[in-house]
Amino acid sequence: MTHSAATSQLIIDIATSAAGERDLDQILHEALDRLQTVSRLTGGSIALVDGDELVIRAAVGPFADEALGQRLRRGPSRSWTVVETLEPALISDLHATGNQVRGPRGREGIRSWLAVPIVRRGRAIGMVEIDSTEVAVFGRSDIELLETIVRVLSGPIELADAAAAASRAQALRDAFIGVISHELRTPITTIYGLSKMLRQRHDSLSAEVRTRAIEDVEAEADRLHRLVEDLLVLSRAEGGRVEIADEPLNLRRLLSRVVDIESSRQPDRRFELEIDGELPLVGGEETYVEQVVRNLLTNAAKYSSAPAAVRIHAEHADDEAVVRVLDEGIGLGDTDTGRVFDLFYRSPNATRVAPGAGIGLFVCRQLVEAMGGRIWAQPHEGGGTEVGFALPATPIADDGDLPESAS
Repeated sequence: MTHSAATSQLIIDIATSAAGERDLDQILHEALDRLQTVSRLTGGSIALVDGDELVIRAAVGPFADEALGQRLRRGPSRSWTVVETLEPALISDLHATGNQVRGPRGREGIRSWLAVPIVRRGRAIGMVEIDSTEVAVFGRSDIELLETIVRVLSGPIELADAAAAASRAQALRDAFIGVISHELRTPITTIYGLSKMLRQRHDSLSAEVRTRAIEDVEAEADRLHRLVEDLLVLSRAEGGRVEIADEPLNLRRLLSRVVDIESSRQPDRRFELEIDGELPLVGGEETYVEQVVRNLLTNAAKYSSAPAAVRIHAEHADDEAVVRVLDEGIGLGDTDTGRVFDLFYRSPNATRVAPGAGIGLFVCRQLVEAMGGRIWAQPHEGGGTEVGFALPATPIADDGDLPESAS
């Protein structure tokens, strides 16, 4: 790779002038474009560390989407090692080591690969990775050039990322306040009004009216309780503080208990639990797994009619415990499937059928993924919706000791 002092200055100018004026993607793309024009590269990328995984934020060249994207998103890999060790990595011939990567439309694969971490305050915040179809094309001078580039890029990248995070946080806080002001006010108003009526007119009300009022208070208090639970998880997720205990849980027992609770809370609805064979113990936190199941059952009941049953099917498959909640309700549109777990998203059909805040499914995803599981939503064959989640099975300890929740 050929370079000069002028080349370094051009990229440094991009980095130092961009902070606070353009977003992170613009900074990265401009640096890559300039790097591409002064080198013999067939592909290049700049990536940032996002949590525990590497995520491409900018890429150029024919291998950006396939070779680089696949390698960055599937760790552990050489890319991940670079971030962990904070040291550059140089491989002069990937083909010789059996790691050739084929490009799109049959083009020759990558032969030489060089990656340099972007370090800020002793912590890796990303890396620059380049590759070429030529063997041994990179050397010590190329490492020095990239190290110079990333030293200058580290400041603007950190500032731009912080600005983007602050902007997202502000948008979330604004939406959060809107939800609180509307969604919390409704159950509180109902509880206050009915409680006042019962206190002032208790003796003049018929037993039927008193019973119905008490049931409404209970239902609204339960709704308020669930909303507060979801908001607590939401606030922790926004701050990156969703911490989950890893204890073996008896999922069969938990599902049976939650179904009994929902059946008594909604006597006009029918909940059917189907467990296929033995369920393995799963790792997680009992309170949070119960919160997920209750949210899914509540949603299924809310968006389906009373005569139809809400079915809960659980099974052991591929070292996972898989739980599916099936209803015969309004179903999902083509655009809903990929968005129902987004914060504050509600489909047009859902908005017409019942009130809601668009928080519950987002919270379910946060909790399930924090426990190492996965969650999905899709149309159910024959009508309705399937929302399911899977948690990895937890092996029983050698001494056979289990916590009370799993026994």
